[in-house]
Amino acid sequence: MRKLLFTSVFLGTSLFAGDMVGWISDSACGAANASADKGARECASACIKGGHKAVFVSDADNKVYKISDSAQAAKFLDKKVKVAGTVKGDTIELKSIAYAQ
Repeated sequence: MRKLLFTSVFLGTSLFAGDMVGWISDSACGAANASADKGARECASACIKGGHKAVFVSDADNKVYKISDSAQAAKFLDKKVKVAGTVKGDTIELKSIAYAQ
């Protein structure tokens, strides 16, 4: 069991993300647009409409994650979100996304 845990945590690239709270932003500005500020929300929206991918920015550590389903995530630009899924490297394999309470 110990060997399996070591392999999956330290050598593997997949970890269950559980529920993470943060903001949907855009790949051009990343954490700079991760706030409730109206200008940040408008900028993220414009960048995504201009071709940049939606990304998730974690409130816990301000880390920027790519999202497996960028189109779905882009629908949640206006408020803070809660995402669940598996982290593979710097990408979240999205299981669910909803507005945070």
